[in-house]
Amino acid sequence: MHQNFLTLLILGLCLIGCSEKKTLPIYSPPNPVETLSEIPDIVVDISELLYDTKTSIWTLNEQLFSGYAVSFYPDGTPKEKIGILKGRKQNQAITWYADGHYKDIATYHQGKLNGDKKNWSPDPAHILESHLHYVSGKPHGEQKKWYPSGEVFKILHLNMGKEEGLQQAFRENGALFANYEAREGRIFGLKKTALCYGLEDENIQIRK
Repeated sequence: MHQNFLTLLILGLCLIGCSEKKTLPIYSPPNPVETLSEIPDIVVDISELLYDTKTSIWTLNEQLFSGYAVSFYPDGTPKEKIGILKGRKQNQAITWYADGHYKDIATYHQGKLNGDKKNWSPDPAHILESHLHYVSGKPHGEQKKWYPSGEVFKILHLNMGKEEGLQQAFRENGALFANYEAREGRIFGLKKTALCYGLEDENIQIRK
């Protein structure tokens, strides 16, 4: 009797442990690094700055630049505004379409993407095409992309550039064509096609 009781107790503890393990969150990203920094209230036309593509450094008169680099369309409409601190992109970098609508908004810290990055389509509707998240230059957290119609295309979860958690892709009619979880390099679920993405020129390129 005593032995049976111990056996049942051990089995019960095992079942509780297994059930608790299944309820643990698969993906829990850390809080992003604080990115806001005070930038001097100096505004310079971007054509006056020198940008080194190898080091990603902005200079003015051979000195590291701190301030805002701006450019305009021929009619005077703002085209671009980049926050720069000690030669590197800092806080927000914004570009606009000629009609005044946003094209891109990205957040930087010491020259690296750190925070949200949004992109809008060039058509008159200016649909939000992508909403990405970065930490220290690497894609991290939930990454979303939409069709030109506004329907959701892909929802990815990344952990410092690597798939971790639920990954989904939808057809424009809303039907799922990929739905799986990535855990420690392994795939669990439906994967009819590869959800390809890469980091190119500080943008996640998600290919259909």
